[in-house]
Amino acid sequence: MNKMSKSNKKRNNKKMDSLSGRKVGNIFSSPRIKLNWIKEETEFYRADIEFFGIDISGPSYEGRVFLNNPKADEKTELNLDNGYAGSYYIFGHGGCYGDAGHCDIKPRRTFDSRTEHDLTPAYKSMIATEPIKKILKTTKEIVISVVPISARSARMSNAKDMVYIDKIRISCYENYSKLNK
Repeated sequence: MNKMSKSNKKRNNKKMDSLSGRKVGNIFSSPRIKLNWIKEETEFYRADIEFFGIDISGPSYEGRVFLNNPKADEKTELNLDNGYAGSYYIFGHGGCYGDAGHCDIKPRRTFDSRTEHDLTPAYKSMIATEPIKKILKTTKEIVISVVPISARSARMSNAKDMVYIDKIRISCYENYSKLNK
C-alpha cells in the first residue's frame, strides 16, 4: 500500500469558512488515478469512491470531495460542473489526552470480541457515478481533492492536517447481463 502525503501544505493553511465560521484545513489531493475503462467494451451502472485508512485522531470534519478540480476550496459551489462528487463526515477523536501509549492502536487477537480501538482508521465510501462518467468523456485520469471543513466546535490549535487517507479506490460496477451480447 502506498502512503499518500498528508496534504498539500502549499495550499490553505487554516482559515475561516466565510459562510459558517467553521475552520478549513489543508486541502488533500490524491496522486493521479488512471482509469482503465474502454467504453466500447462495457458500460458501468455505478461508480464508488472508497477511502481507506482515514485518520480520525484529529477534529471532526466534513470532507468535501471534488474530482479534477485543483482549485476547489471551501467557497467552491457544490455542483457537478465544479467536479463535486459528494461529502463524507468524520467524527474525530480530537487528540489524545491520556498517558503514554493510551492512544496506540494495538493489533487485535484472533477471536477478540471486544470493539475496535476508538482510533482505528475509518473507511468511507461514496457513490460518484455521475461525476466519474462526466470526467470519462474527456479524460481517463482523476485527481481527488478533499476540502476538510471542521465542525463548529472543533479546536484546531495545532498545525496538524485534518485529512490523512491511506488508500483510495474507484470501483465501477458493470451490468454483466450486457457483457456477452
